[in-house]
Amino acid sequence: MNDKNTYSVDKYLKIIAEKEGITKEEVQQEIGRAVSIALKSPDPQMQLFWTDFPCENDTPTIEEIIYHLAEKFAKES
Repeated sequence: MNDKNTYSVDKYLKIIAEKEGITKEEVQQEIGRAVSIALKSPDPQMQLFWTDFPCENDTPTIEEIIYHLAEKFAKES
């Protein structure tokens, strides 16, 4: 991810935090917990989703997940 993408992710985290009445760090922690659970899912479709997920390493970062999903939803809207 480049600096522009990192800025976008930070902006999204702040928006979510404001809507939920929590800190940006708490949003990141909650997303991290959800991703950890999802990565361990035995569901074949979920495993395929994570196998095909675009990321730089074996496991996507929270920033990569947010950026990818935001881009995907924006294209579908």
